Amino acid sequence: MTEATRRSIADLVLSLLVVAGAVTLFIGAAELPPPRFEPLGSAALPRILGGLLLLFAAILSVRAGLRLRHGWVAPETAASTADPRKGFAVFLALVAYVFALDVLRLPFVPATTVFVTVAGLSIGARSWRNLAVFAGLGLVLALAISTILGHFLYITIG
Repeated sequence: MTEATRRSIADLVLSLLVVAGAVTLFIGAAELPPPRFEPLGSAALPRILGGLLLLFAAILSVRAGLRLRHGWVAPETAASTADPRKGFAVFLALVAYVFALDVLRLPFVPATTVFVTVAGLSIGARSWRNLAVFAGLGLVLALAISTILGHFLYITIG
């Protein structure tokens, strides 16, 4: 079995797991109460996330199918070697982020900005330029999510 075949099978399994997660979100959203005063209702966020998960699973499946059919391996994936320490560092950052929001009750915008910065520096090169880019990206992302949740879904985080 070639590396492309192994990678394709792993991607197909991952896409099936992602679809299962999306279905779980849709089932959970179906049990939520209808909207009372909010324009989109409480089920909007799980449905949006489920839709995005289905989209990403479809993209992953198509790429895996092309790879299986043609034996194609993208240049960036053919030459890359994954470092499990980077994935573990991002996982630790995610656990710390959820802990900070849930247990410590830290404000959403600063916690999200720090999380995006730490995750970005864990994956990419550590430089002052990347620090500024990831911190700026984290701040913009946190403010955008906070605005969308607050003004459209009436959800206040932190």
